[in-house]
Amino acid sequence: MSVLSVQNLIYGYSKGTPFEKGALKDVTLSFDEGDIVAVIGHTGSGKSTLLQHLNGLIKPDSGDVLLDGVSIYSSKESLRQCRFNVGLCFQYPEQQLFESTVYNDIAFGPTNMKLSKDEIDKRVRESLAFVNLTEDYLDKSPFDLSGGEKRRVAIAGVISMRPKVLILDEPTAGLDPIGKKNLLKLIKDYNETTGSTVIFVSHNMDDVAAVADKVIVMSEGRVAMEGTVDEVYSQGERLSQLGLDIPEITSVFLALKREGFVTGNTAYTVEGAVEAILKTLREGGNAE
Repeated sequence: MSVLSVQNLIYGYSKGTPFEKGALKDVTLSFDEGDIVAVIGHTGSGKSTLLQHLNGLIKPDSGDVLLDGVSIYSSKESLRQCRFNVGLCFQYPEQQLFESTVYNDIAFGPTNMKLSKDEIDKRVRESLAFVNLTEDYLDKSPFDLSGGEKRRVAIAGVISMRPKVLILDEPTAGLDPIGKKNLLKLIKDYNETTGSTVIFVSHNMDDVAAVADKVIVMSEGRVAMEGTVDEVYSQGERLSQLGLDIPEITSVFLALKREGFVTGNTAYTVEGAVEAILKTLREGGNAE
């Protein structure tokens, strides 16, 4: 069932000037409850602009955004509730960290929801634990933290509101391999634990293959492709035309399939490739 949808969104930058540019061009999409959805596309394709429409940070020139079937623009209260129910974490966490302590930063959303002090405190501590930070961080300044720690605190601040939809813009950008792996696991764990919908933008096709249920490909402000990872990634030539590449492990796997070393479905992750090769070996295939 759709929890969030956009209908015929049109939005342009620098309107009325010689530099006017259409960022979104008649975009219609729906996001189902409990799905992890990746939005991919080359730079300038409209990915981040789309995300900022989903919780009302940007208002479209025309079209609508629906949360549980109700326009987020139908009233001031609808828009306010959307900001609590559709949580957005920016690519650069320092853009949304501003309080003097980690505790106050995570508590900001629940405080604006007018929750009791006990409930706020409970949510702060639960959210901090969920992103794998200890309570020793609560009295620290968020600006004294590492980049990875800042990102976790920013995510904790969003999930403390317990949104129906969690939106992450390039969540693994700039992280080392271990930090990236841990954050992808956090996204998966959050989705499985809460049942919330997760939408994230990524340039990394491997990250998308690792956690996403569905993929939306944006190009020049329009939806160029959408479907499951298999449905989208199997169209390698089309992805290349859109300035994207399939994961490196998939290229290796396809080369092995062409030479007859492995059989079965195409693999999009290292784990998937290992499983497919082992399966071929067990079945007496040609893999060596």
